[in-house]
Amino acid sequence: MKTVAYIEDDPDMIDLVSIILRKHGYQVTGFTESREIIERLEELKPELILLDLMMPHVDGLEVYREIKSREGISKVPVIIISAMKRAVEEIEREGEIKVEACLVKPFTIGELLETVKRVMGEGR
Repeated sequence: MKTVAYIEDDPDMIDLVSIILRKHGYQVTGFTESREIIERLEELKPELILLDLMMPHVDGLEVYREIKSREGISKVPVIIISAMKRAVEEIEREGEIKVEACLVKPFTIGELLETVKRVMGEGR
């Protein structure tokens, strides 16, 4: 079973995405707390990270940069999730960070699954 970490401030969103991904063979661990996220990711060693860009207590871009600076998790693909399409487009255009994929909320189950499978190199 492939492991996915989901960093998101909304527990209901974590639950929803977890249910969907678990039904398709993924093990999902959700993180809502900003404290010790990086250390917990290093322990978990996920194969994919879903990262909400806009959270009230932590800057998603800072979390992304920290992930990419840590040897043990720097190569883990990250899918950025945001309700602000313009923010995602701006980040990509400016090349501020290099992400494997972005999802804009609200997204469909199909969009979620297709993006996860594509980033993880799986067929449809």
